[in-house]
Amino acid sequence: MKKFIIGLFALVGFSAHAAVINISTDQTIYNVGDTITANVWIDIAELQDSNLAQPIISGFVMSLMTDPTTVSYNDNSIMFGDKLGAGALSAFLPAGLGMYSIQSAGFTSTLFSLQAGLTSFELFSLEFTALNSVSDALFGLTASVSELGSFLGTPVSTASTAFSVEATSVPAPSTGVLALLAFFGLAVSRVKARR
Repeated sequence: MKKFIIGLFALVGFSAHAAVINISTDQTIYNVGDTITANVWIDIAELQDSNLAQPIISGFVMSLMTDPTTVSYNDNSIMFGDKLGAGALSAFLPAGLGMYSIQSAGFTSTLFSLQAGLTSFELFSLEFTALNSVSDALFGLTASVSELGSFLGTPVSTASTAFSVEATSVPAPSTGVLALLAFFGLAVSRVKARR
């Protein structure tokens, strides 16, 4: 059921155009117990589309979906980007099992200078811990973005990212070490038997 919901959000975010909001992980393969860093950024060039002027982003509202049996959010690990201004109002709220609501809004005139000439910028990054082995884990997004002067967000296309978590392997001791331990055990038992 969880994979169905994540797949549904991925389909809703699908567009024939490239994604405006993208997510990536720092690796594609993790071991159980590893920290997964997810980075979310906006591609302003895709949002601009055919407009001549560069849009200035004043905020976003986003839903992030995960499989709670595969990953666990690391408390207080979210780091918001700085392109909405230092005074941006930002929030990270759990919205259900494996679902999170992430929002941020900037209201300063410095948005023009912070975003001038950029083709993309990071919205936020956050960390999760890999819990169980899985070959097709997914972070899915839905999002709306507000441009400066608009209080209503416009839904935008999003991209999801896939990764895998492998079971942590414990190396087996070598045969030579096991044989030495066996001979040592025999020697100790013979010495004890002679006493």
